[in-house]
Parts: sequence; C-alpha cells; structure tokens
Amino acid sequence: MVRAIGIDSGTMSMDILGFDDLDNRVFLDVAIPRDVITNNPEKPIEIIKSIGNVDSIAVSSGYGIPFKKAQEASEKEIELATFINNDDLQRKLKIVGLRNLMKIFKLSDLPAYFIPGVIHLKSVPEFRKINKIDLGTSDKLFSVAEALRNEKDYYKNDPKESNIILIEIGYAYTAAISVLNGKIVDGIGGTSGFPGYRGMGAIDGELAYAMASAEPYFTKLRLFQGGISDYLGYDNIERLNDIQLRDEKSNRALKLFVESILKDLSIMMVSNNNPERIYISGRFTRYDSIFTYIKENIENYLKGFSIKAEVVRLNGLGKISKEAASGAAVLANGIANGIYRDIFETLNIKESEGSIFDHILPNDLRSKIIDYFTKQ
Repeated sequence: MVRAIGIDSGTMSMDILGFDDLDNRVFLDVAIPRDVITNNPEKPIEIIKSIGNVDSIAVSSGYGIPFKKAQEASEKEIELATFINNDDLQRKLKIVGLRNLMKIFKLSDLPAYFIPGVIHLKSVPEFRKINKIDLGTSDKLFSVAEALRNEKDYYKNDPKESNIILIEIGYAYTAAISVLNGKIVDGIGGTSGFPGYRGMGAIDGELAYAMASAEPYFTKLRLFQGGISDYLGYDNIERLNDIQLRDEKSNRALKLFVESILKDLSIMMVSNNNPERIYISGRFTRYDSIFTYIKENIENYLKGFSIKAEVVRLNGLGKISKEAASGAAVLANGIANGIYRDIFETLNIKESEGSIFDHILPNDLRSKIIDYFTKQ
C-alpha cells in the first residue's frame, strides 16, 4: 500500500490531498486560505507531519523545474521557478508564498518531489515553446494526471491511449492543455492565453509598452488584474453564478468568459483536433450555473466542427480540495510505484529538462533576462 500526498498551490487557497491506494481511501483533504499560508508558510508541513508516515509527496513548483527530489533542488532553481523582480521583492508582495514553501520542503526530511511545468516536457515540440514561459504551470500537470486517472478508473481507458483536452478555469486564470496518447503535446497557460476571472491573460504588445511607460515599474500583481472581475467591477462569484441576480453587464461578462475559454480550446485543437473528451476543471466547475453555461457553449461550438467529444467535469478524489491536488497525489503515488505508476510514466515527467527561459528570442534578450534573474 502506498500513502501519497499532493499539494496544489492555488491563487485563493493551497489544497492538500492524501490517499492510500489499497482502496483509494482519502486520509487528508484540506484547503488552506492563501492568507494563512502567507502568515505561516510552514502550515502544510505541520499538517503532513501530524498524520504520520507517507511514501511520497508531489509539490507545486510554479513555472517549474525539471523533476527532482525537493532536497536536490538548488536555491536558484527555486527562485527561477517562482521568479519575481527586485522591485516586487523589496515590496514584500504576498506572491512569494510558493517560493517560501518550496524552500521549506527543500530543508525538510520529507519524501517530497518538485513537478515540472509544461515547458520542461520533451513531449511538447520545441517550436511550440518559442517565446513562451507559461505553457502551463506545474499544477496543470497535476490536473492532467487527474484527468488520466478519470480515464483509467471511470472510462476504463489505458492512459497511454487517451486523447483529451483539459481546460482549467481557476480563480485567477484559465489554462488549456492538449494530451495525445497520454502525453502533453501543447499548452496555453493562464498568462499566455485569454482573459480569466482575475487575470488579463496574454498582454497586447502595445499595451505592455504603454504599461511600462506609464508606471515606474512593472509589478507581477498586474498579471492578476484586468480579467472578468475587473470588467464587472466586483469580485463575487456567487452573484455571477445566480441567474436571478445577473444583470446585462453580468451576462456580457459571462460571454467574455466563455468566449475566452473557447479561444483557448481552439488553440489546443490545432494540436489535437479530435479529442475523445474535454475535461473542465478548476474552482468554477463548482458553480453549477456557470459550469452548465460553459459546458453548453463548448458543446455547441464543437457541433460546428462535427466534433463529438464528450464535455465532462473533472472528478477529484477529495470533497474539499480541488482536482489539481488530487492529481498531484496521483503523481506522488506513481513516483512511489503505486497503482498510478502508469500515469506518472506515461507523462514522461522524469525526462523533463531545461529552464523556463530557454526558448526566448532574440538571443540577446534571452541573455539579458537570464543574467538579471540569476544575479539577483
């Protein structure tokens, strides 16, 4: 029996799920508010140590580093995976929580592993990585692993034969991942796609120039702004979910939201034009009205292309933690040679390589970026 734990570092909460693979019994299922983690970054360690021995732990690593035990990661690798500039560091922004957590795991004696981002995977062709950093953070690999568990446990499909697209609709960002024969071949991350609930997504080059000109420095906090909630002028998911409370602007906001999702999906269909299933995951799948609206729009969109893919909600093992935490635990189980070893091996995570800045062009720009962030 393997006891495995997965940790998903989300925008609103850090979710932790643990299960044993004797009967997939969940023994740990929590969501810790972001403010709690900011004030006490050791909280996840305290929780894990309180439950006794575990065989493996899969931990978020932001934009990612090649797969390795937490204790084997260098300080610089951790800092690059969670890179922020000197101005943001000096202002002690709350976005350093994941970096602190990774460093705590590095110093611990726990059997923890850092999972790479999509850009580190050799299954993604190099040409799709050009001028990209965010093809999907490490937690998107978690959600893909959970989707492959769904394929295996619910649809009785061999993970190595699964052709799916995952759309993750989180509190800040929306991302999409393309999977062919169980391998990730393409991805569009929350900061490289279309607007999410909080984040503006990919920034128009001219807007980026205007922002850099108008403000004394470019803060990473801007990446968490400019999305659906700013368009609405309020941050209230429950109100957006309640059909009775929606006004004309709320309906326009939902159209913006779902059209952004469809555009992300369209990009993934370039590399996977006949998926068997499209999984929808993330915080917004828990709001039935919003989920139904998104599902129906995706189904209607697919009909226009005569694509018969089934649109389904991703099911995690937990009742409290999100699906990504469950997928992280699935990978941790596979690392420890448990019943989901085939999922871990299919994703070729062990063969991950490189750094998040490897594919930036032109070369002189890449050199300047690497020099800046490695000498901080």
